[in-house]
Amino acid sequence: MRTTLALGFAVLLGAPTASSAQDPVPLYPENYRVLFENDQVRVLDFTLRKGVSEKAHFHPANLAVFLADFKIRFTLPDGSTRMREGRPGEVAWSDAIVHSPVNVGGTDAHGILIELKTTPAGKK
Repeated sequence: MRTTLALGFAVLLGAPTASSAQDPVPLYPENYRVLFENDQVRVLDFTLRKGVSEKAHFHPANLAVFLADFKIRFTLPDGSTRMREGRPGEVAWSDAIVHSPVNVGGTDAHGILIELKTTPAGKK
């Protein structure tokens, strides 16, 4: 499995802060399904259908495992955009983020998101 340390599915969006942004599971129940949760992690199965966008929401530090090819555009705090493409089997790490994705590719994005509920070592 190829490891990719980069934007992953998570890119910061400047306006909302982590404390004011919402949990995506109740916001987008058609896109997120909780597979497992305990006091240390929450594991989500996520899908972002072709052409669909989501408003800004929050994810704690996480690891994403991509299950399908995808192409997603993220808007950065300064208003610029970044593209992220992924392939099945790739893995990406992200620090805690607020983001607002739009699937601009020709396929549905699909993956597993493992959100940490504790602060990673060395991060405060």
